[in-house]
Amino acid sequence: MAFDGTTQSHGRHLYDFTISAPKSVSVIAALGGDKRLIEAHEKAVDETLQEIEAHAATRVRKGRANDDRPTGNLVIAVYHHDTSRELDPQLHTHAVAANLTYDGAEGRWKALQAWGIYERRSYITEVYRNALAREVRQLGYEIENRRNAKGRDCGFEIRGITEDLLEKYSQRSRQRDEAIKEFVAKNGRQPTDKEVAVLVRESRADKLIEISTNEVRSRQRGRLSFDEIRLLAGLQREGHGVPIPLGSAQPSLQYAEGHVFERVSVSRDYEVLAEALRHGRGQISHGGLKAMLTLQESTGTILRN
Repeated sequence: MAFDGTTQSHGRHLYDFTISAPKSVSVIAALGGDKRLIEAHEKAVDETLQEIEAHAATRVRKGRANDDRPTGNLVIAVYHHDTSRELDPQLHTHAVAANLTYDGAEGRWKALQAWGIYERRSYITEVYRNALAREVRQLGYEIENRRNAKGRDCGFEIRGITEDLLEKYSQRSRQRDEAIKEFVAKNGRQPTDKEVAVLVRESRADKLIEISTNEVRSRQRGRLSFDEIRLLAGLQREGHGVPIPLGSAQPSLQYAEGHVFERVSVSRDYEVLAEALRHGRGQISHGGLKAMLTLQESTGTILRN
């Protein structure tokens, strides 16, 4: 999941909250023909946008105040896409928010203060991943969590998809990695998150606007080998199995608290929630997890500062 702010005229901004599905979900949806995965992505996006909106705020500057007031509302236009600029299968959604939010206390529309959303990026990413993993498992697919060479969590993929197949349809990822590699060679250091965002934008190709969906699908399928076609067909059949029930959020919350509080005595609530969502990915309810944390607060098991 990525956040990108785009400047408009008159000093206003649009916030582009981009939510992308794992490559395996995109490949099976587009080339395996399981359109239910598109619906699963859109359901997960809806749940994620509700969480994003809950953290919308506006600045309060009256009477020498210098605070932010939660508003809990956004003005958003949602655009669903199913291919990358390189025409690889890539389910993703652009939720474009105007620089507006309604301040009920003052009874008027004001500029959006999006810092509360930005500081929760990792947590909001896990809200989406958990929701999508839950929907994918409910369809009967199995998932496997992924980590990079440094052991950092990288989300999940549907089990059974080969690395070669994922790599074949990940041209943008290769372009990003190559741009980062060139940056390191030139500057002798790793780029910051903002610099990576610039590198990604500068390396992307122009959009193709004169090509039909059928032609795109034909090009994508033309890159599949016979064995990969059989693999996708087999995975789709497996995906019509028995739905997998959700479990209690309590074990994941206990794990997260133990993991977080063994290093610090005070933590942001969303850091604990994010760790719990990673632990129980696709097996727990986000709402149930938050309710469990609220219950712990009410009983004094955990204290809110």
